[in-house]
Amino acid sequence: MTGKHNPMVIRGVSFTGPNRPLADVTFDTGLNLLFGASNTGKSFMAKVLDFMLGSSKPLPEISERDGYDRAWLALTLPNQGDVTLTRALAGGAFELHPGHVKTATPSTNSRGLSARHDHSNDDNVSQLLLNELGFGNRYIAVDANGNKRSLSFRDVVRFCLVDETTIQGETSPVEAGQYTTVTAERSAFKLLLTGVDDSAVVPVVNKQVFKTQTNAKLEMLDEMIAGIDEEVTADYPDVDGLAGQDERLAATFEAAQSEVQLSRDSIQALLDTKRAAAKELAAIQQRLIEVSVNLSRFDQLDEVYASDVQRLEAVEEAGFLLLLGSDKDCPLCGAVPSAQRHDHGIADIERIRAASAIEIEKIVKHRASLDETVRSLHFERARLAEAFAKRRAEIDSADEGFRLLGPEARERQRLLAELTATRDHVKRGLGLLAQRRTLQDRRDELAAIKPAAKSDKPRLGVSSTVAHDFAQAVSEVLREWQFPGKRHVAFDEVTYDLRIDGKHRRDNGKGVRAVTHAAFKVALLIFCRERGLPHPGFLVLDTPLLTYRDPITSRAGPLASDEQELRNTSLRDFFFEHLASLSSSAQFLVVENIDPPAGIGKLGKSQVFTGDPDSGRLGLFPSAITNRFNN
Repeated sequence: MTGKHNPMVIRGVSFTGPNRPLADVTFDTGLNLLFGASNTGKSFMAKVLDFMLGSSKPLPEISERDGYDRAWLALTLPNQGDVTLTRALAGGAFELHPGHVKTATPSTNSRGLSARHDHSNDDNVSQLLLNELGFGNRYIAVDANGNKRSLSFRDVVRFCLVDETTIQGETSPVEAGQYTTVTAERSAFKLLLTGVDDSAVVPVVNKQVFKTQTNAKLEMLDEMIAGIDEEVTADYPDVDGLAGQDERLAATFEAAQSEVQLSRDSIQALLDTKRAAAKELAAIQQRLIEVSVNLSRFDQLDEVYASDVQRLEAVEEAGFLLLLGSDKDCPLCGAVPSAQRHDHGIADIERIRAASAIEIEKIVKHRASLDETVRSLHFERARLAEAFAKRRAEIDSADEGFRLLGPEARERQRLLAELTATRDHVKRGLGLLAQRRTLQDRRDELAAIKPAAKSDKPRLGVSSTVAHDFAQAVSEVLREWQFPGKRHVAFDEVTYDLRIDGKHRRDNGKGVRAVTHAAFKVALLIFCRERGLPHPGFLVLDTPLLTYRDPITSRAGPLASDEQELRNTSLRDFFFEHLASLSSSAQFLVVENIDPPAGIGKLGKSQVFTGDPDSGRLGLFPSAITNRFNN
């Protein structure tokens, strides 16, 4: 058998906990047999595999697992290769580690995976495995009307992992026995057999549901229409004249808007004028203050100049008078002019007098320049005073304009508000009428819709031809196992189960049901592989050979006649030989209580849980065996 889809391989399961020895079981590709005494943890192992593949069902609380807090599932995936999934035994989310690991060593490459399925991303274990196996972005129908949801790995795993209760049950190998999940389970089975999902299915509405929903919608529409009629009757006595009134109001409203806008423009122009005048007025006031300050300072400076001139003129006059008496007898010593040896500072007096004259001339020039500046400032002050009066007049004029335009603008605004309210009232009425027409049209359309005919419902599930081909695959598996009888297998499209040699599979004893259930799941794996269809590539079977049990000590009780007939055959030997022959393309994990046939070690990997601490491996956990293992 060859296929386009590579299988997923389970490499082993480990359990760790603080201060607890490592408990682990490893598996090979091909056939793996886990057998031995009861209550040693074999069926617990099958439950752990289901748990580590996303089951939300809690693990059994057995004493042997006390102290262990985590499980590790080593896998080889088609794309990512060797990885390890780890999960707390208490449940919850997963961690994905690269490679095969058995201890909680820190890993920068590990990442969390949610246990909850979400098809929109691969951060959950379900979508991760679906993408690896070629089931990504698939949908399955969940009811007969074609409503659908995304495929979950839990929809697939029931076809590759069968626990002890399920394998001997009377329900179809396709179904869990719950009415609400039948369509989804059959859709997943069809997907495996054909590779075609239900993405293209267009859902239809059930007739009774359609009637209920339609009546509810009609009732709601009637209530809405009645509410509109009541409002129109109360607020719009002349409902027929609303359209004409709206046209007339439109013209009146436009004229009123123009008048209000004209008033606003006039007021805005006055406001702009006043704002500009006020701005200039402030600048003029500031300049007038500066001019007044300068004039005051210049008056003070002129007084200083006048004082300086007076002082210098006095010095000059005194020097002149002193020089006039220079040819007389010395007033100090009485010497005649010809006999005087000292000039008593006459030369200095002359220099001082000359300097005073020069300084007076400078001050006179400064005063002349100052007079010119003062005259200029007086002129500027007069000009500013004139401008100030003009700007003040402009502000007063604008204020007068506001006073005159205000009442008119307010009246125009009031009229516009009244027109707006009237127009909105009319438009509200027209809107109600339009809404009523829309609701009435919707009601008429809804009342005219008929429920989908029975022929419009999608034909879901497996076609007759595919079901027949699959039945022949099951027949071939039974032939390989040397199942007693003619091995004529037919697929019952009502029960989605098998009829073998004309007898419903469910009508056999539990041991026969277990064998035929196993044949169903093995045939499905072969069917998918031969046609290159996606399949996980492994199959876990818990107690498929129940018919070979000890009828006295086994909890399953005495053998039925068909079980006894099967027990008398060599089916057990052919069962293992056939599974071993498929080892190149599939992995089988068989959990059994019975002793395996001689030479089983040549067919695959076998591991024995003896239940005896003095002989071989005690059990799944290296601890005392109790009867609380659910085997």
